[in-house]
Amino acid sequence: MKSPRSAPNVAAIWQQGMARRRFLKWGLLGSAGIAAVAAGGFAFLRRSPLDNQPAPEWATGLSAGEYHLFDRARQVLLPVEGTALTPSDQVPVVRNVQALLNNLDPATRKEMGTGLGLFDNAAVLSHGRRFVDLSDVDARAYFDSWGRASVIQRTLATVIKQLTYSAYWQEPATWEPTDFDGPVSDKWRLAYLGNAPLPADDALRANQPEEQA
Repeated sequence: MKSPRSAPNVAAIWQQGMARRRFLKWGLLGSAGIAAVAAGGFAFLRRSPLDNQPAPEWATGLSAGEYHLFDRARQVLLPVEGTALTPSDQVPVVRNVQALLNNLDPATRKEMGTGLGLFDNAAVLSHGRRFVDLSDVDARAYFDSWGRASVIQRTLATVIKQLTYSAYWQEPATWEPTDFDGPVSDKWRLAYLGNAPLPADDALRANQPEEQA
């Protein structure tokens, strides 16, 4: 199950979330209040001890910041300690995220890179430190708060979660503890027919909190 089938899902979620307000044209990221400078990126608000740690040599498709963000997301979103589930550090989660991101078109990938940096840095305003430096409890609360915030914030949180979960569960090493013996589409050699369409905008809005300015 190594195919990049999750990449179209991620791209579709991203594009739908950004459709009405193009991401790089926003002066403020929802209620977070982070200034985004389209021409030159954005100012990093606080250094992290992880800034001095380079990404591994295989992470050629990720910036060092993106590598550390997804490595932290792996720890926060996949807390399997005390269960029979496969520990996330025994699965190439971040390497799989890189493979998924490599299948995005260049424009979407560039926008997403900016969004990932904003997600990391916006935590400074609410927690005094970047996402990669938050405790597990604070990091999960941060994800929860973004899931209830503006369209852009909800989109970013959803994309990071989907990439992380997909990168973990696509590995056969994670299946045995759940008695999953693999996708029937692979076993039966069924042709891949693409992804189901996303809900229409009005249906999506009906199930989301009212958008914040």
